Amino acid sequence: MAGLTPGTAEWLDSVREEIIDPDRPIIDPHHHLWRRPDGNDYVLADLWRDTGSGHNVVKTVFVECHAEYLTEGPEHLRPVG
Repeated sequence: MAGLTPGTAEWLDSVREEIIDPDRPIIDPHHHLWRRPDGNDYVLADLWRDTGSGHNVVKTVFVECHAEYLTEGPEHLRPVG
């Protein structure tokens, strides 16, 4: 993986997990969605690609991580995005 930048699509695509039990339902304990200044975004289309890769992901838990906060408006509403 020399030369690959962590977080980029090329880095993420450099390893594929073997699908060892495609019928086992999986609940992914958490995921984040964000747009990053460096362009290494992870948005809904990325989540769908990852969860549709052969594993039987039936649910996932979204965890907000200070992404997409508003920069203007009432302070108490800025986390709404």
